[in-house]
Amino acid sequence: MTIPLKDPNRNKRRLPLFIAAAMVIAAVCISLFRDMGIVDSRRLRTTERQLRGEVEKLRQENAQLKRTVEDLRGNPAVIEQEARRLGLIKEGENVIVVPQRQEPRPQAPPSPGDKRP
Repeated sequence: MTIPLKDPNRNKRRLPLFIAAAMVIAAVCISLFRDMGIVDSRRLRTTERQLRGEVEKLRQENAQLKRTVEDLRGNPAVIEQEARRLGLIKEGENVIVVPQRQEPRPQAPPSPGDKRP
């Protein structure tokens, strides 16, 4: 019965496998974390979605403002309503200012020591 000895060339045969594994690990790390890697691409896509939402919101607001401008340019009722909101009056109108009513202060009840029999 012979006892198998350690193969002296065993490490030499594994060296290319270790080098290949290290290169694969390095390639994965580089593709994940380098500039414009997978992590950055995902972050950019998220930012893009947020910005697209903001752009859409701004487009809707812009359309509403355009409608308001058109109304203010040609609709007398809207013009008058906006002028009233700004506190303007028509020629010949009188302004009556009604002061705010102040609530009277409640009278304090007399203290029990003030009454003498």
